[in-house]
Amino acid sequence: MSVAINVRTSPRYDCPSRISGPVSGKVSTRISSRTTPANSRRDPLQIRRLAAGESLYYEGDDASFVYEVLEGVLRTSKVLSDGRRLVVSFNFPGQIVGISHDKAQHATCEAIAPTKVAVIKRSALSSLVKDRPEFAEQLLQFTAESLNTMQDHFLVLGRKSASERIASFLLALAQREPVGEDGSLNFRLPMTRSDIADYLGLTIETVSRNLTALKKQGVIDLPQTNLVRVSNIERLKDRTLQEQD
Repeated sequence: MSVAINVRTSPRYDCPSRISGPVSGKVSTRISSRTTPANSRRDPLQIRRLAAGESLYYEGDDASFVYEVLEGVLRTSKVLSDGRRLVVSFNFPGQIVGISHDKAQHATCEAIAPTKVAVIKRSALSSLVKDRPEFAEQLLQFTAESLNTMQDHFLVLGRKSASERIASFLLALAQREPVGEDGSLNFRLPMTRSDIADYLGLTIETVSRNLTALKKQGVIDLPQTNLVRVSNIERLKDRTLQEQD
């Protein structure tokens, strides 16, 4: 079943005023642990802490820095001229935001939970690529993983039903967590239902309805609004390829 992308029309979001700041992906070894030689006198890294709801950068800001998520979760989004919002990605520890192909940021990045990031000068990143071949390989791996993630998300938006989208989203989050002693997976949803809707091209009502349906079917449990428990990961995987709208 082909599903067209549905960008939600409400609520409307005003474009925020500009501040200086920066975009996303995953690396196998943290940049923050490799950017400075042991004998370096000046550490190019700075640590920045963000409260939930605080912006790291806005679309159009100068892209002089890149950021590695150390703790918390970031949300990257774009707002259309008429106020409609599209969530581009959620960024977790070990992922990078702020890499731009030019000198400007092309999305807005905000913390949706208390977050800590490593701030790295873009100029220092270029020097690292030249001086350390292994670091260049890391960035190449990051780029490849980012492209794969983007392709997977296009597939979810363009070819999966609403229920499959929700199941795929939950599966991606569940697979980030360790399996408990009883074989279950428990994780929190730091994002709101509105965030999930704008990420998956659905309405808030559709997100809530499908979460409730998965709960009634015994695929997941929702002990709290933002807490998900998956007792059988295989059942959740099955729902990622079953149309049940």
